[in-house]
Amino acid sequence: MPAASPSKRLDQLQVVVTRPAHQAEHLCHLIEQAGGTAIRLPAIEITAPKDIQAAQDKLGQLEKFNVAIFTSANAVEGLFKLAPPSFSWPQNIQAAAIGRRTASLLKAHAIPVDILPDQGFNSESLLRSEPMIKVSGKKIIIFKGEGGRTLLSETLTQRNAYIETIDLYRRKRPNKGLRNIQQAGKSGSIDLFVVTSNEGLQNLFEMATETEREWLLTTPLIVISKRTAQLARTLGFSHNSVVAHEASDEGLLNSLEQWYADRFRRGIQRGE
Repeated sequence: MPAASPSKRLDQLQVVVTRPAHQAEHLCHLIEQAGGTAIRLPAIEITAPKDIQAAQDKLGQLEKFNVAIFTSANAVEGLFKLAPPSFSWPQNIQAAAIGRRTASLLKAHAIPVDILPDQGFNSESLLRSEPMIKVSGKKIIIFKGEGGRTLLSETLTQRNAYIETIDLYRRKRPNKGLRNIQQAGKSGSIDLFVVTSNEGLQNLFEMATETEREWLLTTPLIVISKRTAQLARTLGFSHNSVVAHEASDEGLLNSLEQWYADRFRRGIQRGE
């Protein structure tokens, strides 16, 4: 059998992308370039934080910190939505980014990225990097959304760093169901969902009615962490989730291609 052309690696694969609307397009474009169909179903909406004034007050005190950690691209975007027009990044602060997209956005705003994990692109990987191990006595501010994981702040505090956090955005569950998606899925035209956070998966589950949920739980998932795969098992998803080898759009695309190739090979073996 000849190898698939670069533009047909996901030929006719129907993928539901659950990222927030403003962050989904790059992954959707990669899927479509590879011959698949990307169906946009945001499971998270990004809005301003509840206490905008508190966030702006902290932005006025950045010069006292040694390191600033950006936990997501949303944190970068939130910074420049809330900062005053006269804002400029203090030159004395090292900037750390958890992932490549976060780093790219920082660079686009002329903020040099001093600390970036070599691989993994999550809190655990950042904490394993050399600059995040030797932090005793350092003042670190974490740019984040409301709620979320506390691993960074707890671990760095244990390493004797002084930690403050700043909430720059808020995540909300969309007020919509899965009716149209479910109808497509029952007709066989939905192959799998891509979910990039625990909160997104929980929202997706809660957005579904009881009838929609019965179908949802039988649909395969591709996720970016073992934590999300574990949550899927807890919620009752019947397939083992595929965990992307890298928490990036490219990593997700590679996992989609592998999933598609494996399904094709299984079909050949069954004589389909």
